[in-house]
Amino acid sequence: MGITLERRRLGASFWRLWCATGISASGDGLVTVAIPLLALTVTRNLVAIAGVTATNRTAAALASLPAGMAADRFDRRRLMLVCNLAAGTVLLGLVISMTSGVADLAVLYLTAGILAACDTTYALAMQASFPDIVHPDYLAVANSRLMAVDGAGAQFLGPGGGGVLFALARRLPFVADAVSFFVSAWLIRGIVPMVVGGPAGNGGAGLGVPSGRDRYRWWPAFKQGLQQYRAKRPLLLLTSTVSSVSFCQGMVFALLVVYARFTLHLSPGGYGLLLALAAALGVAGAFSSSALQRRFGAGRVIACGAAATAVSYCGMAVTRSAVLAVFMLGIQEVGVAVANVGSVTTRQQLIPRELYGRVGSVHRLVVNLAVPLGALFGGLVASVSSVPTCILVAGVCDCVALVLLGPALLRRLAAAGVR
Repeated sequence: MGITLERRRLGASFWRLWCATGISASGDGLVTVAIPLLALTVTRNLVAIAGVTATNRTAAALASLPAGMAADRFDRRRLMLVCNLAAGTVLLGLVISMTSGVADLAVLYLTAGILAACDTTYALAMQASFPDIVHPDYLAVANSRLMAVDGAGAQFLGPGGGGVLFALARRLPFVADAVSFFVSAWLIRGIVPMVVGGPAGNGGAGLGVPSGRDRYRWWPAFKQGLQQYRAKRPLLLLTSTVSSVSFCQGMVFALLVVYARFTLHLSPGGYGLLLALAAALGVAGAFSSSALQRRFGAGRVIACGAAATAVSYCGMAVTRSAVLAVFMLGIQEVGVAVANVGSVTTRQQLIPRELYGRVGSVHRLVVNLAVPLGALFGGLVASVSSVPTCILVAGVCDCVALVLLGPALLRRLAAAGVR
């Protein structure tokens, strides 16, 4: 009865989007495992391997601002379709380059960068479309369900099979991900309303889209979003907190394949299984995050999520047991899952719908830039010490950032009435 009621409240369009997200995320999970493994066959240089993550997140950061403005000014459904089709085409190009024997680090970096840009643009367009699909009262529930299926696909189902497929044939994970993007595009084409940025019913004029000659100029649109972003102190603190978590996550995940292969002594399939089993806990966390947010508030959920990542990294740094490493990485997955739901729902409450793309893109720019900086810093730390030491440093940095930013974030969100 409860499931049926939830289906009616969220609507058929949301559940079709939910299915499309799960399919695409499962394909992404295959590549999440396959790209680091492919990089490891090309080089053993730790900084070069970390560069794959750094390139991916740098591209996401650079794409954030134009993606946000595009999400506010163009048809969001068409934007989402183009992103899925472009990502699928790029993956097929990678497969062709692998077949031709020219898939070097440069090709991997280029592929990782384009996929990140497509993902960033897609995510901003989708989040900006949410109020047209889901009633505002159910945003937290919808976000938790969407992130749960995204986590299940990208971090559980996909990684679980990614290492196995890579061991069977290196091209298989990339072909499967390309197909998942094309299927997702087919599902999305009929569910997201054709909405161009700007308040409905006024032709896009007003607060959302500049009028007159400024209508097609990017600088006035960006300036408007930046002014809104700077005016919202809770949003500034939220960005700082999430960025600190992302920096530390970049340090760890850029070298996670090295940690799994040479510290835990896992096979490629074992590396995928490590990610999959840990992600199972993250999926449970995502499903429970809306209930946690209703009870404790968004600020506490975000702070607790950050604390969980710190505990996770410190535990991973001191263990050489694969079983314990799964559990510790799972704590990180839970923390990130609940914090992400709290962060997205908070932004959807703080940012006007017609400005969501532009204001949200500034947030994503800062957060995404933190990841490559963390990845490169982690590569340098590991090069002069070891990968476990790098992970320990990430945990300590997470603790320090939480102590410095957590109390102020809680006060600001409470003052803004965010729950």
